[in-house]
Amino acid sequence: MRYDLPALQKLYLLLCFLFLSTPLLNAQTLTLYSFPPPHPYRWQNPHSLLVSTIRNYYSKTNYQPRRILGHMIIELKKDSAMHLAGMASDEMGNLKKSIVKDKIGLGVLFKVVNGHLEETSQVQKELQMRTETSGAAFITFNINDSAYNYLLTYIDSFKIKGYDRLYNGANLPRAGKGCGCTAFGISFLELINALNPEYRDKWAVQVKVPEKLIVDSVKQKKISLKRIFFTFKWAKNKQPYQQLTLYEPYLIYKWVNSIWENEQNNPATPYQFIKKGEARGVLINCKTCFPIAPMFTR
Repeated sequence: MRYDLPALQKLYLLLCFLFLSTPLLNAQTLTLYSFPPPHPYRWQNPHSLLVSTIRNYYSKTNYQPRRILGHMIIELKKDSAMHLAGMASDEMGNLKKSIVKDKIGLGVLFKVVNGHLEETSQVQKELQMRTETSGAAFITFNINDSAYNYLLTYIDSFKIKGYDRLYNGANLPRAGKGCGCTAFGISFLELINALNPEYRDKWAVQVKVPEKLIVDSVKQKKISLKRIFFTFKWAKNKQPYQQLTLYEPYLIYKWVNSIWENEQNNPATPYQFIKKGEARGVLINCKTCFPIAPMFTR
């Protein structure tokens, strides 16, 4: 039997090309799923933030549980093994009480409340419903084996330290100072050195919250909703303030959809376009991203 060597070489090259151009095949992945709130939050000033918060609080939604702040779920996947996790509050009602009854003002943005880590069995059904109906957008990072194992260890260590019981606060999960769902997800990118500066620019809200709108526990002052409602500017540099940096589920959702609409015909785009159900996603190659140390900063 004679073999056509050039033909075999062409077949071999074709198979190599197909393998290399299918990055999800037999690969470890980290995926951030972003669920937008019922309506976008407006961060132009304290007034617009309060109005959009009230609108979301009273909005109807087709999804359960209600995610009036939006939400983020992370997925670690290797072959057939999959783990889902996301930070959630035990006390959304407590946060409302803090601002309406206790009148702590925009101190609610920094208050630590009880939380818990939602894992695979608790969020899998919701995630499926969201992706089937375009109620989510996602970013998938193709990662190496060491990064995958490191991030799995991080989830276990996060729970052992009890950091999963601290929701909101300073949004510094690796320091044990509380975190929301997005801060938890972003910490995964930090740990494998995959947090591109663009993500902070496009995904995060950064505002200077005036101290006059944050309750002073020493002076026992109260801050009414009326005072927030009639404040139309964030603090200027010379005014006392607390810096808030918050990764926003809606901004991440918007970013993914914007890339879909503007980058698909760009041959130089660094993104690959993927879908799960009706949910749009982008794929980013992070095979060369390796774990950093320390895992925790406290």
